[in-house]
Amino acid sequence: MRQQKGYIALLTTIIIMAVVLTTAATVALLSIGEAQSSFALFKGEDTLQFVEGCVEDTMLKIRSDPSLAGTFTIGRPEGQCSVAIVNKTGVQWTVDVTTQDTRYKRTVRIVFNRNPTGITLTSWQEQ
Repeated sequence: MRQQKGYIALLTTIIIMAVVLTTAATVALLSIGEAQSSFALFKGEDTLQFVEGCVEDTMLKIRSDPSLAGTFTIGRPEGQCSVAIVNKTGVQWTVDVTTQDTRYKRTVRIVFNRNPTGITLTSWQEQ
């Protein structure tokens, strides 16, 4: 009889340890996934701020040179952006600005009127 009690206690301990280890492993994996998700969100927001800076540089460049057309690159200390002038009808311009980062790519489309006196922004939208 004594041997059975020891066997049952040992088996119960093994089962409890297996449940605890499984729970601990699940929590650890969920924590790693949550950390990766948070990092991706942070990098995505950082990239959005970067591309918005490129948009501002693009608008300044277009303001000083109304003959710009096609595509060109804007260089900033954080990286580079591709600028594509999508449409240029009279004073209304449509421009896409995209980061050249491949993992956290963001694109902003701006629509504005370029008059001799300056630029009037109509739309600023992330694509």
